[in-house]
Amino acid sequence: MNIIKSMDWYTIEFLYPIAFKRFKERMFPNLGIISISSLYFYDIKKLYYFFDKEGVYLTTEICKPSQWIFSVSLSNGVVFGLGDCSKQNREDIEIEGFYECFKILDKKMRNIL
Repeated sequence: MNIIKSMDWYTIEFLYPIAFKRFKERMFPNLGIISISSLYFYDIKKLYYFFDKEGVYLTTEICKPSQWIFSVSLSNGVVFGLGDCSKQNREDIEIEGFYECFKILDKKMRNIL
């Protein structure tokens, strides 16, 4: 059985409301989001485009078979590495990385960074 992996959009909206609002405005400018549960089927690969436009860049890489890591960098050259955070496949590490991107974007928009 193949389990669909998805982001927990309710958590993102709760923890990073400013970044989530920007995501809705940029990615769904004319439609909005009727229900957050509809994002369960959203292709998270499109988040690369969204974050690139915001100056937050996610990089994933494989260290060895079944060990993927990520880093997040900003357009000003600052790089955030997560040390020992690793996953067994690209999809899982992308999900973790995008959570971190939302966190960083939220701080960036609050002028905390």
